Amino acid sequence: MRSRRPSPSGAPYYRDRADAADHLIRQLSSDIDSTWLVLALPRGGVPIAAAIARHLGTDFDLLIVRKVGLPGHPELAVAAVTGAEPEDMAVNELVARYGGLSRDRLRELAAGPVREVEERRRRWKSAAASREITGRRVLLVDDGAATGTTLDAALSALRQQGAGEIAVALPVALRGALDHPSLEGVRVICPHSDADLPAVGCAYDGFAQTTDEEVGVLLAASRASTPE
Repeated sequence: MRSRRPSPSGAPYYRDRADAADHLIRQLSSDIDSTWLVLALPRGGVPIAAAIARHLGTDFDLLIVRKVGLPGHPELAVAAVTGAEPEDMAVNELVARYGGLSRDRLRELAAGPVREVEERRRRWKSAAASREITGRRVLLVDDGAATGTTLDAALSALRQQGAGEIAVALPVALRGALDHPSLEGVRVICPHSDADLPAVGCAYDGFAQTTDEEVGVLLAASRASTPE
């Protein structure tokens, strides 16, 4: 479900993340139901994933990925990490070549984000239940994709954990962000999949940062509503 509609007169596509969640819910096919596991990329993907999970009558959890910014351009992802092992890092080769970065330099740059991944896992452990991924059908949710590098790392992690069918739900993806080989065989639900925008936040009228406290509250509410 991928369209290439331009933004009308440069206006935002969505009021906020709640509005984006409503748009995604309307585009979900009927076979995406309560048997799917909804995973959010924190923090921005969490409110959207929570709304989708409520609609499906299922619960959700986190897949923690941290971006590795290009030196001098921290908002541009040169890599993304899901853990400390070499296979836990996805590299945007085009950006890495542009920055002249070796693998050793990339590992140095990734040290901070790796620590953030581990710290966030500890922080949300009491709220996020342990999930068995093997063989599960997984719906991965974020609030947008700028380069696709974070998404690439997340998909790699899901495959390493033995996920069955994978679908991705994104309100918006910037031009070229979905042109990754990792998306082969993945169902993509994205109302604006080739957006000519300078940043993901430009797709929203309100794009306030999701706080750690909000993430914890949404996870706790999901866990409390899940039958033992």
